[in-house]
Amino acid sequence: MYDTIIIGAGPAGLYAATSAAMHKLNACIIESAYEFGGTLNLYKQKMVYDMPGFVKISAGDLIDHLYQQYKPYESEVKMFLNCKATEINTLDTHYELVTNQGIFKTKTILLANGGGMFEPRLLELEGADAKSNIYYNVKDVSYFKDQELVVLGGGDSAVDWALTLSEVAKKVTLVHRRPDFRAHEVNVEKIREIGTVLTPYTPEALVGYDKVDYLTLKHTEDQSQIELKLDALFVFYGSNPAKTSMDKWGLDVENNLIKVASDMQTSKKGIYAIGNSVTYLGKRKMIVTGLGEAATAISAISQYLYPEKTITYKH
Repeated sequence: MYDTIIIGAGPAGLYAATSAAMHKLNACIIESAYEFGGTLNLYKQKMVYDMPGFVKISAGDLIDHLYQQYKPYESEVKMFLNCKATEINTLDTHYELVTNQGIFKTKTILLANGGGMFEPRLLELEGADAKSNIYYNVKDVSYFKDQELVVLGGGDSAVDWALTLSEVAKKVTLVHRRPDFRAHEVNVEKIREIGTVLTPYTPEALVGYDKVDYLTLKHTEDQSQIELKLDALFVFYGSNPAKTSMDKWGLDVENNLIKVASDMQTSKKGIYAIGNSVTYLGKRKMIVTGLGEAATAISAISQYLYPEKTITYKH
């Protein structure tokens, strides 16, 4: 029987696996996809600017660094890929985790799956689904070399992508519907210096046949309109979570997010959760936040299972 099973091998899950090994917990990590890394795999070339220890690092390199940190412990904390959790059965002394690869018995569970699969929020304009140059993720930045690009959004993803694309593009214009941004202020200042920022504007219409040649924008205050010429349009409005098993598993949720205590424990004793799937007062959806939550959760699980291991320091 495992001490804990970590569900999800994204950044938080990978670090939780490393932490579990360092706490000498009998643990494993399962991932429903065929590869580890979570949603970072959707934008491996995007630069991350708020990771401690790095001026900037690509999402793909960050995955690799987290995996290399975990790798020395992979024989102790085994990873099961293409392993999807479908049911949690609560027994008197432990949990049974039902998966497509069999039943796992464990004393505790750590949900690090980001709330399940996510789907990007689509651009809701007539004809948007038929345009070949509208993108919701980027696989190869070099493809857009010397092009005129427009990025829609006001969060970290939109601003980070605008900065990343500006390294190869002829011109990058960032459009946001509000004058204030949810992204890091310093990165907003950077894109203002090297690109063009238009606020407060909302997309009004797409001009073009099989692709977008011009984007019509409407000012949200004076209702005036402008038109932007572009080669490619990027939409980073965030994502919507696909239907999850949280309700079926009996966890308390708020706005489709799992409510957790300060030790990352959910409403069910012995089940913990971290990352973008959780909510608490002051929660910030950042990779570095999820890594800190992983350390907190594993430490709490270790203390919960083995209180005698708690170290008391004497002066």
